[in-house]
Amino acid sequence: MLPSPTIPADQGHDATTARLLAAGDPDGLRRLLVDHGGRVRGALQRAFADALDASSIDEALSQASQRAWRAGARFDPARGSLRAWFYVIALNCARRLLECRRRQTALAFVDDLDNAGARPPQRPPEPAPRPSFDELYRCIDALPPQQRAVILADLRADGTARTDDLARQLGTTANAIYVARANGRKALRRALEALGHPAAAATTP
Repeated sequence: MLPSPTIPADQGHDATTARLLAAGDPDGLRRLLVDHGGRVRGALQRAFADALDASSIDEALSQASQRAWRAGARFDPARGSLRAWFYVIALNCARRLLECRRRQTALAFVDDLDNAGARPPQRPPEPAPRPSFDELYRCIDALPPQQRAVILADLRADGTARTDDLARQLGTTANAIYVARANGRKALRRALEALGHPAAAATTP
């Protein structure tokens, strides 16, 4: 009888994480961040040391967490490790974030040039209907406590609050904050969509 092949402990652990992610189990995202979040964040800091500050790296990693959470079923171990897959996602998020900021700076510059000319003002398009503050905060109040605290902090920061600061305030880990943010934003979008605000759900918070 042939001996069964042995699977390295880390590889077997990642295989379990990948199965949980593919099944939509929040524990899969938690394991991914606990096992690989720190090294992926460090790699982003080195890659974008001159371009993105700590808050921006947090935003990129938060976006990557949400993308990994949604795309878990597409992970293919034949194409590389789970950490490499997550790093590529995070790298793309950081690049998009940097490109978006550069584009906004360029547009603001072009806007200034346009405003210096004699062009007649154009009527702005009608804004899409937005949820009322009461609707928004009613949906936030329905979230679990940690998710609610993270989402409210992000709103106060007008984007993404500092993860390390939140972890200290809430007495938890940075990885737990990333998980709470990903799950909270997903639940908030669903709640806003249920109230008839799909456009707002796509950009909130």
